[in-house]
Amino acid sequence: MIESNAAPAMTPQQEAFTDTKRSGLALYRRLAVGSASSFHFVLYEVFQTLFSNLPGLLGFATRALAYPLLFKRCGRRPAIGRGVLLRVPKQISLGNGILIDDGASLDVRGDDASIAIEDRVSIGRLTTVAAKGGHIILRTGCNIGSYCRIATNSRVEVGESVLVGAYCYIGPGNHTGEGEDKPMISQPMDIRGGVIIGEHAWLGARVTILDGVRIGKHAIVGAHSFVKDDIPDWGIAVGTPARVVGSRKSS
Repeated sequence: MIESNAAPAMTPQQEAFTDTKRSGLALYRRLAVGSASSFHFVLYEVFQTLFSNLPGLLGFATRALAYPLLFKRCGRRPAIGRGVLLRVPKQISLGNGILIDDGASLDVRGDDASIAIEDRVSIGRLTTVAAKGGHIILRTGCNIGSYCRIATNSRVEVGESVLVGAYCYIGPGNHTGEGEDKPMISQPMDIRGGVIIGEHAWLGARVTILDGVRIGKHAIVGAHSFVKDDIPDWGIAVGTPARVVGSRKSS
């Protein structure tokens, strides 16, 4: 095996968080709480260590009392399950009565990024919400199923009372692929303005929605569909790639 001192190709975030020239503590702190104060970092560590995996009613009650101190804003009576991963919580806002199930992740990367979760939103088990330099808004009453991934370098907005089935992937971008002399992993992202999902829409299980797509109000996207183009209000779309096959609204 030939060894090389040349740095491997990687994404910018990968490069930043695997820098062996910086201390492990510095890298971890940046990943966990961003640019927050030392006091906030200590508070984060204490709460995650003591309360993150507390079971049952005691766990829910303790997290509801303690965790609001970590967030930018937190409404009344948050229900936060066991093992929920929080990264840079000072850039996360929670409304009233939110429900975050066991093992979910709220992950913010970058000083200008944010996650805003409005009142009575439900986030399913092992779902990831990742704002990587962008902004994610989950509007009032939307329900995100288990094992989903919502991620963006720009913006994702999920409208009021939207229903998202399990295993959905919302907001993935593509690397540009410009030039043959640069590996794909280190190519810049082709950012197309984010994803907007209109109110009362329904995404079936395992739907993928690419960056730059708008899903209209009251629309339905069938299970396993791959959406690369806009869906109109009240539209019914299915397939890979998804195409509009009908409308829920009578003419």
